[in-house]
This record gives sequence, C-alpha cells and structure tokens, in this order.
Amino acid sequence: MIHILENIDKWKCEYKKCGAKCCAEGIQLTIEDIKRIKGLGFSPDDFLDFDEKNNVFKIKGKEGKCFFNGKKLECTIRENEPLVCRLLPFRIVEVSYSDEPLMKLRPVVDCPGVGQGKKIDKKKIEADATSFLRENQKLIRDIKKKGKKGVIEEL
Repeated sequence: MIHILENIDKWKCEYKKCGAKCCAEGIQLTIEDIKRIKGLGFSPDDFLDFDEKNNVFKIKGKEGKCFFNGKKLECTIRENEPLVCRLLPFRIVEVSYSDEPLMKLRPVVDCPGVGQGKKIDKKKIEADATSFLRENQKLIRDIKKKGKKGVIEEL
C-alpha cells in the first residue's frame, strides 16, 4: 500500500536551481535498477555500495553527489534512472513489510520545481513505488537465502 502524505499537483526537476540536492550519494537500488545500469556498460564495482546495516544496495558517491551526477549536475542515466529517482518529487519516509508492504511518501522539502511543469501522474508514482516495494522485498529474501555475494554473482 502506498500513502502519499502531502499532495503536489505539478512538478518539474529544476536541478540547476537547487544544485541537484536530490542527487546525493546513497540512493537505494533494486536488483532491476542494478541490471539496467549494468546494461549501460557500468561494472557494479564502479557504482555499487552495500549497506551492511540495512542489507540494501546503494549508489556510490562522487564528491558528495550521486555517482551518475554529471559535471553540469545532470543525470547521466536519466532514461535508466533508479525507481527511487522516479518517485521524485516524493521521498520515501517509511517502508514496512508486514502482512501488506507499506510505503509512505512525502514531497521533497524546498524543491524549486514544486508547482511548475507537468501535472504529476499519481498512478505512475504509485506503480513505481509498488515496484520498488516488490523488488526490495525479493532482494531481502535473496540476501537472506544467498548472501550479498551470491546476489551480486547473479547480476
């Protein structure tokens, strides 16, 4: 179940105005995200970190930004961006896995693109968030079953 805690009608990414503050290191990845990025010719060793505490894969940082943040602050993998990035202008504030997985989303604070650009497609946000939950739940099971090394070897 996906809960959007505050509503936004329109949004446009104005990364140059905010200095690409959403494009920070440590963006959580799903296995499908990793496979898409690998398909672009990147080695997981280049861009992938494993958070031992939370058992999740994350994007490495480069000068305090996402590994894929370009010199002009642009996303260099825009057409293949991770699911978490597709949720923008919303951020994940809570995820829980019980009888039914639950994700709570809240708008990014102080985003200069809020209220500008195209109307937000809430059904697409919910679909991407649901995909993230499903993929992450599978990743958690796979890590418990095969370990981090086993999961990486399958990539």
